[in-house]
Amino acid sequence: MKFKKIAILSLLLFCMPAGNAQILDVFRGHIQDIKSRFGDHQKIDGQIQKNGMIDTTAKGQDFIHNSSGTWSLVRVGQQLYLQSGEDFRSSPGPDYHVYVSDGAAIKDNDEFSSKQVEVGRLIKPNGASYYLLKTEDVKDVASVLIWCKKFKEYIGSADLTAVK
Repeated sequence: MKFKKIAILSLLLFCMPAGNAQILDVFRGHIQDIKSRFGDHQKIDGQIQKNGMIDTTAKGQDFIHNSSGTWSLVRVGQQLYLQSGEDFRSSPGPDYHVYVSDGAAIKDNDEFSSKQVEVGRLIKPNGASYYLLKTEDVKDVASVLIWCKKFKEYIGSADLTAVK
């Protein structure tokens, strides 16, 4: 029954005039988010350089915009990857992206700045996935941020600290 409702809603949205393209983009984003929640965990094997936990008490977290779980910085050869843990969870959203920074994790929408370097679209909103970083220097990655680009909303962040 759920899928029938989704199919009907999809048909209605696809028949809307072009002026409603933003609504259509949001709907497509939510459908992609739902699909990716049920995929297998994706893990990279390497040496963990840093670990961190999403700050669930951050000012930007609320009932609609939130996340939790662990993130790691992993070295494989000369390359660095950002890895979400199997315990990572985020609220549903249409356009979540992952960012890193060489500074402390931001805690709310108004702290977002050009210091946040986009890594890419969030691959798996629930569970483990990994992201190749453009940098090879561990010092360039002190924090991770999950951000909704479409609505400029904070979803969650973590400070990453060196593993001893």
